[in-house]
Formats: sequence, structure tokens, C-alpha cells
Amino acid sequence: MKRFSLRYALLTYKLDQFYLPLAFFGLFVVMSLIMMNTPQFMNLSKIYLGAALPLLSGILGAYAVLEDPALELRFATPISAARTLLERLGLIFVSQAVLALLFQLIFVLLGGNFTEFHSIWHVQLAWIIPTLSLMMLGCTCSLLAANSTIGALMVGMVWLVELIARGWFAENFGKYFLVFMGALMANHPDLMANHISLFVLSLALLLSSMALLRRQERYI
Repeated sequence: MKRFSLRYALLTYKLDQFYLPLAFFGLFVVMSLIMMNTPQFMNLSKIYLGAALPLLSGILGAYAVLEDPALELRFATPISAARTLLERLGLIFVSQAVLALLFQLIFVLLGGNFTEFHSIWHVQLAWIIPTLSLMMLGCTCSLLAANSTIGALMVGMVWLVELIARGWFAENFGKYFLVFMGALMANHPDLMANHISLFVLSLALLLSSMALLRRQERYI
């Protein structure tokens, strides 16, 4: 355990945290096949990449650290908080990235396109930024409350409030923290400022998680 071990990470990672993203991925692929000749087909990619994927990442991030069955063993070894977060959250992000890219490939093969976005880079930012933001929100809130469920609930609440009131957020100061802007409002004039503020917020939450995780007695 003195160095990163993919085998250890996979063995201690709950398989249901893989099944849930795969289930949603399969659902959206099936929906794409059904709606490929309808006007709604073009919106499926934005819904999956910009809404469903970040929500799942946030929920998984809330359960990433505290649900580790070998958490006390990790605390008993000289492993930094930064490495623990990298191993647990990194696995989530990589797995979600694979699904995001695979879905984009399937979507294009079925006749879809991303012409509403300025470039393929903007397509990637549309899911990367909200995924990082909600994943770090879930992780930080779970560590702050010392309860994974609280972290997941916080992610769900933020996601739901921003989804319902996205119009209000887009027109007010909340536009800098609207996680759906990249996918649903690709032509918003403050899109780049939104991406930057959400990325900075993600870094701040990462640093907060590192500081919280160093207080190991709270989680034993």
C-alpha cells in the first residue's frame, strides 16, 4: 500500500458503483436507438453528458472514501489524504470518462452531431466541468458530515434546484455556478466564466476534502 495499486482499488471498490453508471449508460443508448429519427434524439447527448453523468459522479463521489472497507487500514499506513482522494475519486472519473466518450461515439455513429457546440473541446468541457464539480461536492459534504448519505443528498439537492431554476441562475450571479450551462446553454456569453468558476470551486472543494480527511479520528 506504499504506492498506487489499481488491483487494490478495484478489489475494495463496491461493484454496485460500477453497475449504476453502466445501467444509465445502457438506458440512454437504448433511448438513442428508439429516438434516433425523432427531434428529441439530438437532446439525448446533452441530457446524458451534461445532467445524468455529473449527477451519478456526484453520488459516487459521496460514497468514494468513507465506504472503503479498508478505511481504518489505510489510516494506519503512511498514505496521504491527497493520494487517497486521487485513488478513490480518480477511478470514478476515469470510468465516467470512458462511458462519456463511448456514448459520444455511439451517438455520432447513429447519426447525431454536436453542431450546437463550438468545438469538440466544448463538448468535453460540457461534461468534465460539472462532473468534477458535483463529484467534489459529494466527497466534501460526506467528509464534512462524516456520512456518505448526507453527501449524496446534498448533490441531489443542488442538482435538482439548479435544474428547476436554471433560467434564473443563468440570468443572475448563479450563472457562475450553474453546472448545466455547458450542455444546455452552449451559446451563453458567460460560458467560459462559468467553466472557470466551477473549476476553481472544484479545486477549493478538493483542498477542503484533503484537510477534512487528515482528521482521521472523525471517520473511525
